[in-house]
Amino acid sequence: MSQLRTVQVLGGGSAGSSAHVGSLAAGLVARGVQVTVCAPPAVDRAYDFTATGARFLPVPRRSDPAAVAALRAACTGADVVHAHG
Repeated sequence: MSQLRTVQVLGGGSAGSSAHVGSLAAGLVARGVQVTVCAPPAVDRAYDFTATGARFLPVPRRSDPAAVAALRAACTGADVVHAHG
């Protein structure tokens, strides 16, 4: 059986949602789930999602074609996509 793959998409909203995603990422990675966190670069600098074992993909907070393309690529093949504020 292949490893479950999740993508956590964070718009960079509140500190609470960023902390929540960090907690989710740590818990999922500890259970053997492959986790990718997509968020604005400043959010990772503040919360260091890679320290949880997750992969971090910087995605700007705007809806320009490059941001949409990056999210689409990150979500391709994911088993679960979870969007947060």
